[in-house]
Amino acid sequence: MTRRTTCELKRMAREFLTGNYAVSMAAMLTAALLPAAVLGPFTVGITMEFNFTMATYLAAAFIVEVLGQLLVAGVIRIHLLLAKKQQLSYKDLLWPFFNHPDRFLLAALLLFGILILPAVPAGICMFYLAENTTSGSIFVAAVFIAVVIAELYIILTFDLIYPLYIDRPELSVMDGFRMSYTLMRGNKKRLLRLHLSFIGWQILGICSIGIGMLWIVPYIRQTNANFYLDLTEQFK
Repeated sequence: MTRRTTCELKRMAREFLTGNYAVSMAAMLTAALLPAAVLGPFTVGITMEFNFTMATYLAAAFIVEVLGQLLVAGVIRIHLLLAKKQQLSYKDLLWPFFNHPDRFLLAALLLFGILILPAVPAGICMFYLAENTTSGSIFVAAVFIAVVIAELYIILTFDLIYPLYIDRPELSVMDGFRMSYTLMRGNKKRLLRLHLSFIGWQILGICSIGIGMLWIVPYIRQTNANFYLDLTEQFK
């Protein structure tokens, strides 16, 4: 089956968002600001030294990050509903909290663990083997590039786990990972090109002191939702 091009997916995203930016913006801001507000009190008294305050902050940051994935999933659900032209509201942001939240939390923990796998041995190698020489610098750069490529591969491979859990509530955690792996086989480059196509928009958003991101982030999220629905052949 012929897949839609990046331009087509982005055009459809603009159409779906027309008249619906308020809900998508509100959901995006909640998902971004609520975790930051919860974590705020733990930043008081933090210094560069590793002490009890720093340990408490790191533990709180990890917990908030994991729980915040439920809000991320809620934002994805809103954009999936938009693409399917179904009725939606701001309350859909909380849908993952009441529909097998354990799947999203366990998936987030598992994905974090997978992402750490290439970084840990690479960090050890860089610490013990790197020298303050030209060859040492080349080694460090090579290891860093290898880690970035490995983690990018992992992110692209399992990019669809949240949409799959939302779309198919019967899926187990591991089923979601397996299905995402299968669906992304041969489609990782396509998704990477889609992400890279937004670099100009993101630079523009940064230049606008972040104000432009209120429109750009929902645009990106909607295009990603379109990519998933196109890949699973849910668009007529």
